[in-house]
Amino acid sequence: MGVSKLSPAISYISFIALYFSFYTVASTSSNSLQDDFINCLHQNTNVDFPLEKTFFTPQSNASLFIEVLKSTAQNQRYLTKSMPKPEFIFKPVHESHVQASIICSKKLGIHHRVRSGGHDYEGLSYVSHIETPFIIIDLSKLRQINVDIEDNSVWVQAGATVGELYYRYVSFCFKHQLDSYRL
Repeated sequence: MGVSKLSPAISYISFIALYFSFYTVASTSSNSLQDDFINCLHQNTNVDFPLEKTFFTPQSNASLFIEVLKSTAQNQRYLTKSMPKPEFIFKPVHESHVQASIICSKKLGIHHRVRSGGHDYEGLSYVSHIETPFIIIDLSKLRQINVDIEDNSVWVQAGATVGELYYRYVSFCFKHQLDSYRL
C-alpha cells in the first residue's frame, strides 16, 4: 500500500524532470545546429573568412537579429510574432559560401530560404510554413555588378537590386558615351 501512494508523486516528479530535459535540449539545439553548420561550411569552402561574423541569431543578439530579418521585408504582415522565425540568418560574403551553405543545409536536414535583392511581397524569402527548423541565406552582401563592353555582357550578383543595376549600367554607358536605352 505504501508503494502505491508514492507512485503518483514519483510519476509527477519524473514528468517534470522529463519536461525540463526536453526544454533544455530544444533550447540548445539551435546553438549546436549553428555550430554544426559553421563546421560544415569550413569543410566545404576554400575561402578563409571568419564565418562566425556572418551569422545572426536570436540567442546572441535579438535586436540585431530582428533588424536583419526586417531589413528587406516588403510585407510587414509576415513579421508578426505568430509567424515562424528562422533559427539563424547567414549572410555569405563569397560565392563559394552560398554553394557550401546549400550543401550543409541539405546534409543537416535544415530547410533554407534564400533572400536576394529582388522584391518579395509574399514573404517567401523570410518565412517558412512548410518545415522547421529553417534558416535564411541572405545574399545582400553579394551585390557586385560588372559591365564588360568587349563581351557585350553584364554580370550581376544575386544581392544587387534592380535600382543598383540600372544605376551602374547607365553610369557606365554615360562614362563610355554609349546608348543606355538598350537595357
